[in-house]
Amino acid sequence: MPRFSKELPEKYYLDHFNEFIDFITKQCGHLLDQTHQEFVTCYLQLCHDTQCMFVRVINRKGRFITQDKMIYHEITDCPSQLSTLQKVALLRPLNSEDIQGWLPQLTKLQLVDILQQYAVSNIKKSAAKAILLEQLTLFCSIEQCLTSRVAQQVLVKNFEPCLAYLLFLFFGNTSSKLDKFSMRDLGVLTTRKGNSEPSSRFNHFEQAQCVFYYSTKLAQLKANALNVQEYLSTYKKPDEHPSAHNNCAQSNQVRGEYFYLLGKQLLVHNNSLAMEYLRASCHPKAQQRWLRELFKQGEKDRVKYELEQIIDNSLDDGLLLFAEDFYQRKFHQVKVSELTQKLREESYDLAIDQIHKDQVEKGVKQYYQRLGASAFRTENRLFNALFALTFWEELFNHADAVATEFDRRPKVVKENAIYHHLEHEVEQRLLMFFEPKRARAYLTKIATRYYGQPNGMFRWNTKMMQVITHFIAKAPVEAVIQHLRAMAKNFHGLSDGYPDLMIIENGQLRFEEVKAPGDVIRPNQFVTMNALQVAGFDVRVCRVDWIVDPMQPYVIVDVETTGGKQPHHRITEVGAVKMINGEVVDTWSSLINPQRHISKFITQLTGISNDMVKDAPVFSEVADNLSQFTENCVFVAHNVNFDYGFIKQEYQRLDRNFSMAKLCTVREMRKAYPGLHSYSLGNLCETYNISLANHHRALCDAEAAAELLKMILHQQQKKS
Repeated sequence: MPRFSKELPEKYYLDHFNEFIDFITKQCGHLLDQTHQEFVTCYLQLCHDTQCMFVRVINRKGRFITQDKMIYHEITDCPSQLSTLQKVALLRPLNSEDIQGWLPQLTKLQLVDILQQYAVSNIKKSAAKAILLEQLTLFCSIEQCLTSRVAQQVLVKNFEPCLAYLLFLFFGNTSSKLDKFSMRDLGVLTTRKGNSEPSSRFNHFEQAQCVFYYSTKLAQLKANALNVQEYLSTYKKPDEHPSAHNNCAQSNQVRGEYFYLLGKQLLVHNNSLAMEYLRASCHPKAQQRWLRELFKQGEKDRVKYELEQIIDNSLDDGLLLFAEDFYQRKFHQVKVSELTQKLREESYDLAIDQIHKDQVEKGVKQYYQRLGASAFRTENRLFNALFALTFWEELFNHADAVATEFDRRPKVVKENAIYHHLEHEVEQRLLMFFEPKRARAYLTKIATRYYGQPNGMFRWNTKMMQVITHFIAKAPVEAVIQHLRAMAKNFHGLSDGYPDLMIIENGQLRFEEVKAPGDVIRPNQFVTMNALQVAGFDVRVCRVDWIVDPMQPYVIVDVETTGGKQPHHRITEVGAVKMINGEVVDTWSSLINPQRHISKFITQLTGISNDMVKDAPVFSEVADNLSQFTENCVFVAHNVNFDYGFIKQEYQRLDRNFSMAKLCTVREMRKAYPGLHSYSLGNLCETYNISLANHHRALCDAEAAAELLKMILHQQQKKS
C-alpha cells in the first residue's frame, strides 16, 4: 500500500488555517502592525462558512477569482459567502489597474467572448492567444474590459501583502504555503511535531519587517531576471533601502545577498550604481567582486589598502584567503593563485582504470580497499553529521530552538551564531572527545534516540555511525575539537567543501580530495581543506590519470529470470566470474527461488524448472555472499543494464544499496570489433569459437561473456 494513503477530513483546510492563525496570535502579536491585526480580527469574526470560503480563496492560485468556479459542496450558499468577503474588503471587483495583469491569464474562449460582446469583426477563434490579446487591446477600451461578462465574474484578492507577511512569520521564508500542513498530515512531509515548542522568530517588529522586505526582494530577483531598464528608471541607492536591524544577523545576511546579486546584474548597465551595491553588501563574494572591479578601474592603491584591512581584521575565512591570495598575485607578482599552488604542492598522481570515469571517487576508494586500507566516501556528510550529533541537545532541545515544527535548522544555525549564543555549552560538550569511548557512546545514544528527525544539517544514514566510529578511533583529538569549534564559530562557511574520501591506512587517518583530469579546487573546498589542515588533519589532493589497469578486478555476471520485465519478474539463477589481469580467479553461482511461478516458455528457454528452484535459497539468503564476491569489482554483463537492473532491484527489496561501475560487453564489442551483423552472445560465441555448451544457464553465459571481456581488454591495451 502506498505510504501516502491517508485521508484528510472534509474541512482540513480550515483546520490548517486556524492552526496557522493560532500561532500568529499567540507567538507573533508583537510583530503585527494595525493592518495585520485588523486582518486577523476580521477573519476571526467571520462565520464558519465564510471562513471556509476565505481559506478556499487563499488556496486558489493567482490574484483573480472566478466566482462561478468557487462552488464547494461542504460550504453553504457559496455566492453569499463571496459577497460577505467583498463586504469586509477581503475581496474586491476588478479595477483599471488590474487589467494588464488580468488579460494575459484569460483563456482563448474568454478573450473571444469579450471581443464578440463588443462586436469586434473578423475574429478568428482559431487564432493564437497572442493575436487575440493584441486585438483586444486595439479594439476594446479598459472600461469595456471591466464591464464585460467575463469581468463581472471576477473578484480580486485584497489581502495578499498582509497574508504574505504572516506566512513569512510562520514559515521563515517567502516560498512556503499552507499546503505544507496537508503534506504533513498526509505523511509526505516529516516535521518536528512533538519535538519542538512554537516560538517567535523575531524579537522586534522592525527586525521582522526588515528581513521580510529583503527576503521578498531577493526571491523576486532570483525568480526573474532583472528588468534592468525598468529598474534603472525607478532605482534606489543602497542607503534608500531599509537598514539592516541592529543585533539581527539574519537581516544582515539577506540584505547582503540581495545587494550582491543586484550589484552583479547591474554591472554591465550602470557600473557606478552596481559598485555602490557591491560595496554596501556584507556578503564575502560581493566584497571580492567589488575589489576585482575596483582593480580593473585602476584604483590599485585603494585596493591594496582594502586588502590589508581584510587581512588584518576579517573574521571570514573565505574572504581572508581571497585577500591574501589576491594581494600576493597583484602586489607581490606571484604568478599563480594560492589554489593552484596548493594543488601542485599537496597533490599526488594516481593512475586508475578508465572504467571509473563516471565514478572517479568510487574508483579511488576501491583502489585503496584493494590495498587493504579502509576507505569511506565522506564529503560533507561526515563533519555535518558529527557536528549535529555532538551539539544536538544544545541546538534542538531548548525552548525556542525552532519557531515551528516545519523548521529544520535551529535559529542559531540559520543566523550562523552558534558559538556566539552557546559558547559555554559548546566548550563543555567538546571535552568528551578527550575520552573517545565516552564520545562514541554519547553520539550513538543521540543517533539512536533522534534517528530520522528532520534537522536541515545532514541526512540520516544507517551506516553513518560506522563511519563516525572509525573517525573518532583514529582522528587526532585536538584536531577534532579545534575543527568542531571552528564550525560552531562559522557553520555557514564550513558546512561544505569537504574532501571526498576518508582513508585509514597503517593506522593513520587522512582526507583526500579526488580530482579527475581538468577538475580544479573550488574556493569553498580550498577554505574547508585549509581549515582542516589548520586544525591538524592530514589533507591531500589525489589527481587521477586514466589508464587501462590490468589489475582492475572485473566480475562478469549473468542472471536468468522468470521474464524480462521488472519489478514483476524475479531472478531464478545468478552466475558470476571474477577476472583479474585477464585470468579467471574465481566463480560463483546459485539457483534462486523466485517466489513465483516459472512459465513453461522460460523452462524451455533456460532449462530451469519450478522443481529445481523450490528448495533453492531466496535472494536474501545469498545477498551477502554475492555482495562479498563482487566487492571492489567492475560489474560486467552482456546487455549489462538487464542483469544489473535485476540485481539492483533485489537489493532494493532488502533496503540495501547496490552501486557498481558497469561495463557492457555488447557495447564494447561493437567498438572493438565493428561490422558484425549481430552482437548477441550466441552469435559472438559462434563467430569467435567461444564455448557456449549450456546457453541460458547463468554460469555458462557468464563464462562466455568473460571470454569476450578478454578480447575487449586486449584491444584496449593495444591502443593505449
